[in-house]
Amino acid sequence: MLRSSLLVVSRLVFYCAILGGCYLAFSPGGNSLHNHFNDKLMHAVGFFVMTVLAHLAHPTVWRKWPVFGLIVFGLAIELVQGYLPYRSFSMWDWAADILGIAIYLVVAQHPVNAILAKYKYGLD
Repeated sequence: MLRSSLLVVSRLVFYCAILGGCYLAFSPGGNSLHNHFNDKLMHAVGFFVMTVLAHLAHPTVWRKWPVFGLIVFGLAIELVQGYLPYRSFSMWDWAADILGIAIYLVVAQHPVNAILAKYKYGLD
């Protein structure tokens, strides 16, 4: 029961992060975080975190699906921004998204797998 509750919470947090990412991506710049931090660093960190959350939210899904989904999500954000008058399309932003995902795959995927296996999280 506890594991299934954690799985539900993980999924809720992941999908809230997706919605939060859309809000940040589609809202006007103004006095946002973009003015205070390096934009590319924010993209990489945001997609790193979303990849961790995707792994925790869907631990039994074939690993490439969430990665592929997040890469397409990053591209979709950039395509939508290309049509917004106060935003612009940037291949560099998308590259930073992919970099954040790649950093997760190289640095954090195995430790997260070990934690999931230790607790048999979502594997029932």
